[in-house]
Parts: sequence; structure tokens; C-alpha cells
Amino acid sequence: MLRVVALFRAKPDKIEELREVLTAFVAPTVKEKGCVFYQLHQNLKDPQDFSFLEEWETEEDLDAHGQSAHIQEGRKKIPDLVEVPADVRRYKLLL
Repeated sequence: MLRVVALFRAKPDKIEELREVLTAFVAPTVKEKGCVFYQLHQNLKDPQDFSFLEEWETEEDLDAHGQSAHIQEGRKKIPDLVEVPADVRRYKLLL
């Protein structure tokens, strides 16, 4: 299993727009091969802060997800909506 934490920081005036783009990723992604879970979170104390928590069966499944049409389309919109580039981290579960 492979875990992913993907962090996004919205521009102050783009919070709702970023939430819409990120939310649109969820429904098609959970149907993808190898997706165990794919959850979008928003920080209660800092609404600019969004995080995806994900689990994938294989690295190949995660790589295919990154090439999917809905992700590619969303990636075109995200740079105008965030303060800094997304921080995507891949982890293996140790215990």
C-alpha cells in the first residue's frame, strides 16, 4: 500500500474556486483502479489550507491517477488558485 498527503494553499481570494476544483477530483478518483481511499480535507482554523489523504494499492495505480483526464484538467487551473505549488508526498506504511 502507498499513502499520499497532498497539500494545497489557496490564495485568500481563491478559496472557493480551489475547493471546487479539488472537490471535482473526488468522485472520478474513487472509481479508479487501485484507489483504496481519497479524502479531501479543509483546515478548520485556516480555510486556505486543503489536504488530500490518499491510499493506493500500487505506485503504478497512483501514477495512472496522475495521468487521468480529470486530474490533468484540474492541474491546468490550480496554479492560478494557489499561493505556492502543491506539496505532494508519498509514504509507505511502516506499522
